Amino acid sequence: MKLLMNLIFDKNGEKMNDLKIISFVIEKHKSKQKMNGKKISCFAVILLLFLVCFSGLSGVAGAATPALKVTMLEQDPYPAQPGSQLRVWIQAENIGSGTLENVTLRVVSNAPFAISSGDASKTYGSIYSGSKVYNEFFLSVANDATKGPRDLKVQYRIDDGNWIETTFSINVGGVIDQNSKGTLIVENVTSDPGVFMPGDSGIVWVTLKNNATAPTVTIGNKTYETTARIQSVDLYSADEIVVTSDSINDLGIIAAGDSIKIPFRISLPKNLTDGTYLLTLNVTGSSYEYNIKRNVEIKVDSDGIKSIQSREPRANGTNTTIELDIINYHQGAVRGVAVVPQAEGMTFYPSEYFIGEMDPDDLYTAKFNVSSMGFSGVNDTGGKNITFQTIYYNGDNKHEDVSSVSFTSGAFMPQPAQKPGLFSLRNIILVLAAILLLSVGANYYLKKKKDTTLKDYLKEMSQKAKNKAARKTKNKDQSRDQSKDQK
Repeated sequence: MKLLMNLIFDKNGEKMNDLKIISFVIEKHKSKQKMNGKKISCFAVILLLFLVCFSGLSGVAGAATPALKVTMLEQDPYPAQPGSQLRVWIQAENIGSGTLENVTLRVVSNAPFAISSGDASKTYGSIYSGSKVYNEFFLSVANDATKGPRDLKVQYRIDDGNWIETTFSINVGGVIDQNSKGTLIVENVTSDPGVFMPGDSGIVWVTLKNNATAPTVTIGNKTYETTARIQSVDLYSADEIVVTSDSINDLGIIAAGDSIKIPFRISLPKNLTDGTYLLTLNVTGSSYEYNIKRNVEIKVDSDGIKSIQSREPRANGTNTTIELDIINYHQGAVRGVAVVPQAEGMTFYPSEYFIGEMDPDDLYTAKFNVSSMGFSGVNDTGGKNITFQTIYYNGDNKHEDVSSVSFTSGAFMPQPAQKPGLFSLRNIILVLAAILLLSVGANYYLKKKKDTTLKDYLKEMSQKAKNKAARKTKNKDQSRDQSKDQK
């Protein structure tokens, strides 16, 4: 190891370049061989090559590696027709880790395709890592172009570097299957997950159907089959979303009434903003007259599952009950929802609260009984955090929400019962009950005296009171008179 360090770094501690390393090895070996009187050994040569390779690789590993990927996304029409115009859509993507500067794309005129020099190239100032650029090129197809696949040459270069060439196959010809009159439609497009979150990956399912209802159809005096041939199906993106699946070619023939389901994998960057993004679906049928092109919507929503403390902890002396509301704020359904509490010195029952699938705006209440082994009692004034980790899946993508609740020792102690006040709920209920009983009694008494009105009843009661007072006065007078007679 010491030898390797001496070979790579000079006496000042600076890393030597390849030429310095070579010179150093040769000089060292010469001096050693002078002493031994031998020629340079094969071992020294191998060691020298190893060091040069090692030095080169270490330099590459430390630098950014920009790379450009050129793709033909679409040709219109398909197949290309002799003597007509052809439109091709070219995409350039920086799949490296650095920024590409002054990138030029150009289409080369090569029979049977021709393009004017002013329209043949497009230059881009900067293409950042992971970004894409697009350009449409319009070419002319020669009148005498023969049927079949022909090469279209596309070149690119970075700064003033060398041109790098790639070729794409362009099919030239007329109607491929002129005896087929099937009607190809896009029956359905779905995705899993239904609503993506930034950083997710998933699958877009495209269902194609031959909408014909009978195996044959007669037009004029000729009978045609209603099978539908699919030449190719392609899904591509003009935004940050990446379609990781290649285009699917030559899917064969679909009989009348039959359908086929085709998957495309897509990937979303983590910094993608919320909204609706459009992918483009291209379906090439029996000929250019039966092609399909339509937009595919991909919804992105960064909102997910949230946990909220729904009420204060309730203590019974030995443990505390904690309640959390688990809410799905996401626009799509999620699955596998589970809440896991965690805290040092505490035990939870249940140890995990499983909910399962949650639709948008669903709310579930999770209850946990918490026993604390970390609080020593009323003398412990410290607090602890309980962390609630909510795990869920959007499609096959795992997500989580973490929330915490702080508790002190008082949360685990039963609260003393409080005496009801003057205007407590219990006293108010008792007063209302008494009033109700009095009203019922009075009503019952009045019903018993049907021939007596309330006014008469009150008058009668007043007269009775007067008579009673008069009797008391009379009795007093009689008692006074008797006392006088005795005297």
